[in-house]
Amino acid sequence: MTLTDKLRERISRAFYSHGLLCASYPIPIILFTALCILACCYPLLKLPLPGTGPVEYSTPVKDYSPPSPDTRPQQGDLGERPDWYVGAPVAYIQQIFVKATVSPWQKNFLAVDVFRSPLSRVFQLVEEIRNHALRDSSGVKSLEEVCLQVTDLLPGLKKLRNLLPEHGCLLLSPGNFWQNDRERFNADPDIIKTIHQHEPKTLQTSATLKDLLFGLPGKYSGVNLYNRKRVVSYTVTLGLQRYDSRFLSSLRSRLKLLYPSPNCTLREENIVHVHFKEEIGIAELIPLVTTYIILFAYIYFSTRKIDMVKSKWGLALAAVVTVLSSLLMSVGLCTLFGLTPTLNGGEIFPYLVVVIGLENVLVLTKSVVSTPVDLEVKLRIAQGLSNESWSIMKNMATELGIILIGYFTLVPAIQ
Repeated sequence: MTLTDKLRERISRAFYSHGLLCASYPIPIILFTALCILACCYPLLKLPLPGTGPVEYSTPVKDYSPPSPDTRPQQGDLGERPDWYVGAPVAYIQQIFVKATVSPWQKNFLAVDVFRSPLSRVFQLVEEIRNHALRDSSGVKSLEEVCLQVTDLLPGLKKLRNLLPEHGCLLLSPGNFWQNDRERFNADPDIIKTIHQHEPKTLQTSATLKDLLFGLPGKYSGVNLYNRKRVVSYTVTLGLQRYDSRFLSSLRSRLKLLYPSPNCTLREENIVHVHFKEEIGIAELIPLVTTYIILFAYIYFSTRKIDMVKSKWGLALAAVVTVLSSLLMSVGLCTLFGLTPTLNGGEIFPYLVVVIGLENVLVLTKSVVSTPVDLEVKLRIAQGLSNESWSIMKNMATELGIILIGYFTLVPAIQ
């Protein structure tokens, strides 16, 4: 017996045992499966609803001015300008990115003390930004005149009153963990514990307090006990109520003078406009919902001529639930690997799941009803799964191989 035959026999035996188990204890298996589905879908509670993810649009910085509230896309825009890009934005966000390398990093160094030096620089940087003023022929312009003023915290953020700015400029940095007090920072015996004390204990797919104050995803900050790259990164995030190119240019020149570095980048080619939708885009979901309705109808009418299927409606409903569960579970599990899709209706992934799921449902149904009628129901189900086991596994291996090749194309949409 060849290796392929041995593998085929083992797969067939495994599918037979699985089918026999499911047919013998249907209720416990269904309940166990439902629990698995709910567990895998739990991260979806933290994701934005379909169609509500932020969308971006870039414009050149040069000669930038806020669009008029009455401005609408013209024919000359080539369809690139979105409908929501009208009127002045709520705020402008400017980030000053700081990146430091800890070198040398001796084996006897404690991470708590190693990170203290690069993080301590943030206090002087924040002070320079707060005190900066633009002096020209028109007078003196301070940060208070251009920054976005925070009047009060939202009710859900009251417990973080000591960490978030209130009644002043919207300015965020890692220094907020110590109320921007350097003495408090120096007296802190465990700065890593202070940074992570507000991190959620459970799986979190949305931004945490650390992400907000560091200005980038926490895993890229390097401030943890397992930092092997010895690089610490954070930003000072500044909210502005209006875009003042002269003030920002003056601040940029001042910071470059104070912190000269050959790796410092001063690129300011584009402004990225971010739009958050207020309501679910129902129109975007119509094609996806229609696809699943067609799937339900197709399976129902495909099984009408099969007399051995007692409930055609039940089979069609089970197929839709299976395919939809596969979609939601895969999206939920993706978040464990740092992928946070928005489930926009235009993505091809939901339709790909339909095609793969539909194929298996029809193949298994046909295989089970083709088994000898004199066998018990549970034996027919086991035999039906066993007959198609090799074909299903071979197709799945091929599909995974194609997907793996697609991943290495480095095209974000395919990945």
